Amino acid sequence: MKKLGMVLALAVLAAPAAYGQSPQNNGARVGKNGYLLNVIAFDKCPSGDFKGSNRRTIAVRADYAGIATDKASTANKIVLASGAGFEVLEGNACDENGASLQLPVDAANCRNCASTSLPAPTFRQYEVRARVVGKPRSTAAITGCVEKLEIDPVTQAEIPTSLCSVGQGNIWLGSGLNWENVSRQLLTVCVDTSGDGVCDDRIGLFDSMGRDYWWSFDNSGRPHVQLVFFAAPAGSTSPGGGS
Repeated sequence: MKKLGMVLALAVLAAPAAYGQSPQNNGARVGKNGYLLNVIAFDKCPSGDFKGSNRRTIAVRADYAGIATDKASTANKIVLASGAGFEVLEGNACDENGASLQLPVDAANCRNCASTSLPAPTFRQYEVRARVVGKPRSTAAITGCVEKLEIDPVTQAEIPTSLCSVGQGNIWLGSGLNWENVSRQLLTVCVDTSGDGVCDDRIGLFDSMGRDYWWSFDNSGRPHVQLVFFAAPAGSTSPGGGS
């Protein structure tokens, strides 16, 4: 476990810093209230659950594909929880239990999420940027998912249903060193509720219409993904990521 901790620490130290702001880093800035999270892919899954520390890393499987649309799926799954601060509650998504991350955001973080016309959402509390700094030609995809109650068309009963983001611009696909604003992709879930494969309902993280929220992390190669969460500018009206 100590050896693994050293490997993760070295990986974090070797990665380009996210602090500061310049044309080269597309404006990623942590700030005193921000948080830098490293998601590192491993060819061989490490042991342990990585609980009980102040680590800012999550381990995932390398060369893994398969969106965890089923709530029961755990491989490369990062369960999200709303809380008082940023905290990696369980840092190993490479094992059979998945990982868990706490974020200091609530349903009010997403402005415009409840609109039926799906305008570009904006964010009141926190935004997030991402980049890939791992092995060359490695790529990563993070898909937001939610479990919500859906009405069965036959029985009219409410059934817990797992839904994940669909549609262009609603799933983050990263492959390079440039920071990308991924607030829309990671802080909302854009779901298809009619079965036609088109996003028709956007849900902000931790909205009461969802029961559980998580990210499904797929990758090619052995990417090291950096996520930077930072306080949204006061009165910000700029759209959060994507087109």
